[in-house]
Amino acid sequence: MEFRESVNAVETCLKELQENHHDVVLYGAGYCGHEALSLMAAHNIPVRAVCDDFRVGEKLDGYPILRMKDVPIAPQTVIFITSGFNAKMKERLKALGLFSHYREMDFGRYDGEKENAAYFKAHVKELTEAWALLSDERSCANLQNLVNYRISRDLRYLAGMEEANQYFPPKDDFSVSFGGKDVFLDLGAYDGDSLRAFIKYVRGRYQKIIAVEASRKNYERLLENTRELANVHCIHIGIYKEQAQLSFEINDAKNSFASEAGTALINVDSVDHILAGEKVTTVKMDIEGAEYDALLGMKDTLKAHPILMVSMYHKVEDLFRLQLLIEKMCPGVYHYYIRHYSPTIIETVLYAVPKEKEVMRHTGGRKNHAARDKREIEGWDKKNSAE
Repeated sequence: MEFRESVNAVETCLKELQENHHDVVLYGAGYCGHEALSLMAAHNIPVRAVCDDFRVGEKLDGYPILRMKDVPIAPQTVIFITSGFNAKMKERLKALGLFSHYREMDFGRYDGEKENAAYFKAHVKELTEAWALLSDERSCANLQNLVNYRISRDLRYLAGMEEANQYFPPKDDFSVSFGGKDVFLDLGAYDGDSLRAFIKYVRGRYQKIIAVEASRKNYERLLENTRELANVHCIHIGIYKEQAQLSFEINDAKNSFASEAGTALINVDSVDHILAGEKVTTVKMDIEGAEYDALLGMKDTLKAHPILMVSMYHKVEDLFRLQLLIEKMCPGVYHYYIRHYSPTIIETVLYAVPKEKEVMRHTGGRKNHAARDKREIEGWDKKNSAE
């Protein structure tokens, strides 16, 4: 594995917008739009409008959300799509005759302090160890591409990585169910979208689903959407390493996450305390950057070796620290895989599948090349340590 020196495209883009006195239209009023607004404000770049055809009349960080067709576009206006799933939005811009104003740039989850080669060189030991844990060539390639993408924000690194069926990959790749005996713990259940996908994946055969959601608004939708489903237990609480109250930011982008700047206090608790000894077989985790702390609060839960499906895109360091933490807590227990589910930085999932449970159905995988891998890892470590 190796990473490449590169100028980060986000910083270059922001400087160009400043120097050329552009104003900006953001197309997409979700969390990526919220992040882009913060970047524009920090760099004193004027925002002409925020658009989202599905949220017209609402607001995002004080900006009224408009239809794209209703926004007057000036010659110097640049349009950015601020959504992780943008194919239809590009077609909409073409239909409106606005595509010449569009610029491809992914502002999602941008961290200027860490998205550079110097940061990864400083953490080359951890990154190398995390890479060595991965169980197939696709995961290794994915991690390398994700590191290089973080350094450069060059979308070519993500080309061809996007897969379908997030959290529930084809069973001839690896299985994330226990044949009808499943107790599924959904951390960050949102409105029940993932648990519905789970039910479809197991063809309705499961023992129980425990769905945990921190946002009150999302929790109410979760209750409504699961009312007719059997054996679904919903809990309104945030997930953390211990029982506490934390400041949360709850924004117009419909995301909530722990933040010292947050104005809302919410109750949080550890998985071990919530489950109180109840065993689960499969854990899905998408909790806005709290995944590492959640794992710290799962010491007892992990003794049963559940399958883990953990979002690893919220923080740069999660590219290596999540699998290292799981391995430290459960040495030798898991096979690790990385799969990616969007054309941008979002929706990367780390899978940890217990070795005693998994039946490998593919051949020619990375496990058959341990000696070669050792040479590659040592060579890459020496190369990057010397630079």
